[in-house]
Amino acid sequence: AQQSKVITLHEAIQMALDSNLSVRSSAYSVEREKALKGTAWDFDKTEVTMEYGQMNSYTKDNSYSVSQSFAFPTVYLNQSKLANAKIKESELQLQGTQLETATNVKQVYWQLAYLHAKEKLLRYQDSLFAGFLKAAELKTKVGETNRLEMITARSQSMEVQNQLRQTTADISICHRKLQALLNTDIVFTPADTILRRMAYMPDTTRVAIAQNPLLNYSQQQVKVAQVEQKLEVSRMLPDLSIGYSSQTMQGTQDVNGIPKVFGSGDRFNAIQVGISVPVLFTGHTSRNKAAKIHVNKARTDAESYTKELLQSYRSLLDEYAKQTGSVKYYEEQAVPEADLIIAQSTREYKAGAMEYLDYILSLDRALKIRQNYLDAVNSYNQTIITIEFLTGKTF
Repeated sequence: AQQSKVITLHEAIQMALDSNLSVRSSAYSVEREKALKGTAWDFDKTEVTMEYGQMNSYTKDNSYSVSQSFAFPTVYLNQSKLANAKIKESELQLQGTQLETATNVKQVYWQLAYLHAKEKLLRYQDSLFAGFLKAAELKTKVGETNRLEMITARSQSMEVQNQLRQTTADISICHRKLQALLNTDIVFTPADTILRRMAYMPDTTRVAIAQNPLLNYSQQQVKVAQVEQKLEVSRMLPDLSIGYSSQTMQGTQDVNGIPKVFGSGDRFNAIQVGISVPVLFTGHTSRNKAAKIHVNKARTDAESYTKELLQSYRSLLDEYAKQTGSVKYYEEQAVPEADLIIAQSTREYKAGAMEYLDYILSLDRALKIRQNYLDAVNSYNQTIITIEFLTGKTF
């Protein structure tokens, strides 16, 4: 069997943030967007042309030209803004992935603590019923009781052993889930071996969910869509171009009425400046219209997600209040009474004042109360973990 190591919740979350593959993938997305920022100032390829031959006369001349096309400067400014907006978007997405991973670690961590507590209670039950079974079998052999007592004891013992096997399997499954989240082959066991209530102070204001990176991510998508729309509008502006050319014109040329002979070393230079104006706007108009629709969609999605998140948060606060009342009931009344039932029933059974079957029923009822308490604490903790997810709390 693989030896396990103890780990605290904070250590588990930090390890997941450092090693989890989903987090690592989101981090690469941020690096990619940062690397793409330079493409905001990406210009068209510079065109260089050369000519040689009888261009001006029978004599062979040569010429070369260099030209460069540019979009209107506003296009590059908007592309730069879009690159920055996408970097911010990817950073928020990374934070959202980190939050989701941390939340999953919390859920598995406290589920393991719950299962270990459940296993401990079942082992206690198993030891009780195993002892009763042995005593019942002995009584049956000597004729002090009927077979019903022995069959009942055996049934109770086998039922507990079955639950214990299932719980052990559930613990193994949770260990594998935790390994996957931490991206490790090491089996980690929670340092919290005793199931306890997580500390939490409820915040009923709307501001509580403002720190959720996934909420900010949906709002950032609106900003990205708005910049994309501005970019589409700026692309309807004229394109610019500038060029330079140089050529020879060998032979006799008239310069201010005076004939002058030019050779291969004499060059004639010129500068070209151009502007490209869109005449047909069909494509630009369609893209601009689509960009406006995309802005409205992103805004609607963000508003919908905000309302959904707020509604879920308020519902979870109600669930938290319900779970708090349930846990308090078990801690202040049910569990102490269950312990009292176990102690009192055991004394009466040993004193012969209680029949075996009555004793088993009392014991079973008290142990179910203790199991229900563990279930209540686990539900309470899982509710708080979900609330912390909605409020953007990683640790």
